[in-house]
Amino acid sequence: MGRPLIFVNMDNAPKFCDNRCNNTNCKKHISKLAGYYGGAVISKLRDTPDCEGYISKWKQSHAEIKQIKKDKREARIAE
Repeated sequence: MGRPLIFVNMDNAPKFCDNRCNNTNCKKHISKLAGYYGGAVISKLRDTPDCEGYISKWKQSHAEIKQIKKDKREARIAE
């Protein structure tokens, strides 16, 4: 005997973003899902109207590394 199909209307379900970027202040960031109970839609919201601002982990970490190297060079010059 076949199993019945169950359809769930997810039109009003909250959306969470699965891009895993560094914008943790975003209301839809995947980290906010941990405190939520109930059904939710998880999808990549980057470049959509629902996105609150994508912050690349790679670009941010490389910018920090460049800044640290620059600070070290300036500190050696100042000595």
